[in-house]
Amino acid sequence: MASNAYSWKAARFMKRNIRNSKKGISTIIATIIIVSVSIVMAIAVAFWAMGIGNSFTKFEKVEFTSIYADPRAYYNATVQQPDGNYFNGTAFTINIFLKNTGTAAATLNSIFLNSRPYDTGYANITQTHIISETLAAGQTLTPRGIITLPIDNTLIWNSGSTVEVEIQTAAGRSYTSFVVLP
Repeated sequence: MASNAYSWKAARFMKRNIRNSKKGISTIIATIIIVSVSIVMAIAVAFWAMGIGNSFTKFEKVEFTSIYADPRAYYNATVQQPDGNYFNGTAFTINIFLKNTGTAAATLNSIFLNSRPYDTGYANITQTHIISETLAAGQTLTPRGIITLPIDNTLIWNSGSTVEVEIQTAAGRSYTSFVVLP
C-alpha cells in the first residue's frame, strides 16, 4: 500500500508542479497584440468604406436655371391634324435652360407636362433639345430646350394657366419647375 500511496502522492505533486509551471504570454504582450490587430482591422475597414463611399459620391443634379413661355405663330409641317391639314396657328413655346450642377453626367429621358407624358398625354406637342440630351457635370443645356404647346380646339393650354414641367433623367430622378403661360 505504501507504494500505491507513494505513486498517488507523486502524481499529485507532479500535477501541481505542471499546473503552477504553465506560463502564458504576459499581459503586456497580449495587449500589444490586441491593439495591433485592432489597428489593422480599423485601417482595412476604413479603406473598404472609402471605396464604397467614392462610388456613391458621384451624383447628378439638374437645375432649371430659367424657364419662360412665349406666345408665337406656329407652323408644324410634320404634325398632321385630324382634318388632314398641318397645324398652322398659335402656340405657346416654353423655353427651358437646364444646368447639371452635380458631379456625374445626366441624360434627359422624358418630359411630363402636368404629370402626363408630353408625347402620349397630349396631342401635337413637340420638343427640341431635351430628350436624349446628356449634360456632363457642370454643363448647361445648349442650345436651350424648347417645348411647343399648340393652341387647338381642345383649349388645354390657355393664357394664364400654370404648366408643371417635369424632366426625368435616365438615373430615375425628376426635376420640376412651373411656368405661367402668357
